[in-house]
Amino acid sequence: MWRPVVVTVAPAAEPLTTADAKAHCRVDHSDDDTLIASYSAAARSLVEAMTGTRLYTQTVSFKTDDWSDLLNLPIAPVQSISSIAYTDTAGDVITLAGTVYETRLDLLEPRIVLKYEQTWPTIREGSLITVTAVVGYGAAGAQPADLMHGLKLIVGDMYAHRETVTEGAAVSTPVAATVDALTCNHRRHLI
Repeated sequence: MWRPVVVTVAPAAEPLTTADAKAHCRVDHSDDDTLIASYSAAARSLVEAMTGTRLYTQTVSFKTDDWSDLLNLPIAPVQSISSIAYTDTAGDVITLAGTVYETRLDLLEPRIVLKYEQTWPTIREGSLITVTAVVGYGAAGAQPADLMHGLKLIVGDMYAHRETVTEGAAVSTPVAATVDALTCNHRRHLI
C-alpha cells in the first residue's frame, strides 16, 4: 500500500504565470499580483490532488511495503526514477541496483518491473521501500491545455468570489463542473 507522496524538491515555478492568470481575470494593475500568484499555486495544488498527476517538474518520494506496488506507481507522469531504497533483513538501508529493474514510464500509467531473470530482494519485516522520482509534465508550456484552462478557471473563480457566496446573492454558474470535465481524462486515482 502506498503512503502519501512527499515533495522533496518543489517546482521551480508555477505552470500558470501571474501574467497569464491576470490576463484571464482581466486584471490590468499590479495591486493583486501576490494574491493572484497565491491563487495560481493553490489551483495547481488542487488540480494535482484531483488528478494524481504533477503539472510542473518536481522531485518526490513515496513509500510502500511491497514490491508488487511498483507495478502501479501512485503519481504521474514520471520523468525518471532517481533511486529505490529498502531495508534488508540485516537492517541495512540498500539502494536497489538499476540492473534489477526497468522503468516503463507511460504517461499516466508509470510502473517499475523486474528485468528478465531478476528477483526482488527480501526486505526487513515492517520496513518500507522508498522510491525517489522526478515527476511532472515538465517546465512551463509542457502541460496539457485542458489542465491549464482548468487552472485559469479556478484562479478566476477564486479571484471573483473571495468569500463564501451568501444566499440571495447574484451568482454565476460554478466552475466546478467545468473543471471536473477538464481534468477527468488526466485522473489517476484517489489516494
